[in-house]
Amino acid sequence: MRRHEGKRFGLAGHTLTELLVVLCILAVLAAAAMQGWQALVRRQQRAEGKAALLAVMQQQERHFSRYGRYQAFDASAPGPFKWHSGPTPADSAYAISAVACAGMSLGRCVTALAHPGGAGVRTGHGDPACGVLRLDSRGVQQADGGPACW
Repeated sequence: MRRHEGKRFGLAGHTLTELLVVLCILAVLAAAAMQGWQALVRRQQRAEGKAALLAVMQQQERHFSRYGRYQAFDASAPGPFKWHSGPTPADSAYAISAVACAGMSLGRCVTALAHPGGAGVRTGHGDPACGVLRLDSRGVQQADGGPACW
């Protein structure tokens, strides 16, 4: 009587169909894990942008108390303000800038903006769900993607 060599050690062979089913299941699980990972990274980067906006707004308030007006800035002319969200521009997900609030002067109101993947920072970062984050000196928080982004 002939014995199958694989069964001598308690191993059974698998069919090509079984292997393909296992590979398909692994591919689905990997895709779900990747989507979850990307969502986590975006939320962390968004938190970095919000923290940078809050820090810039504190600087703006100190500037206002000293000079009686806010100051506009961007990456090309940051002045005393930090124009990137991370420790260095290369490690930052957002470029930070400030402009006068719509219809108001810098003596009354300033809006700080966080642009995802903006000029001078990590250009690969994007946030299609939320886009640009905004915080003004009146405490109004806005985002292109709506209030759920804050």
